[in-house]
Amino acid sequence: MKARLTSCVLACLFVAASAWAASNLNLSKSNFYRLTYSGDLASPAQAKAMLAELDRMGPADESKLKQWLPANFKRLGIAGDRVRKLIVLPRGREMKEIGIILLTRPEDEAAAIAVTVKSGKSNSSE
Repeated sequence: MKARLTSCVLACLFVAASAWAASNLNLSKSNFYRLTYSGDLASPAQAKAMLAELDRMGPADESKLKQWLPANFKRLGIAGDRVRKLIVLPRGREMKEIGIILLTRPEDEAAAIAVTVKSGKSNSSE
């Protein structure tokens, strides 16, 4: 009985930690890009400014984005030294937009990808 209760508590803690990690990520949407970032990395206004710049640039491939983003973080008011991992998800069947994920904690990668892809699917009719 005690082991069962302990395993239930651990399972609940795991689910709560996963939900916290996923809900701590902000999502912003533009015409070509979907941006996922930690709430303490950038403000919504900074994310909106970044997406406006990216939209002016038009759709770009992964290598161009991985070059452009770090080069423009400072200009956009984003602390680029806090970005530990930059992920670019291509358009595809699962997502209408190109996904950009800025991680301050690399261990949040799976949750961030799941949130980005899921929201890309749910908003695909917009």
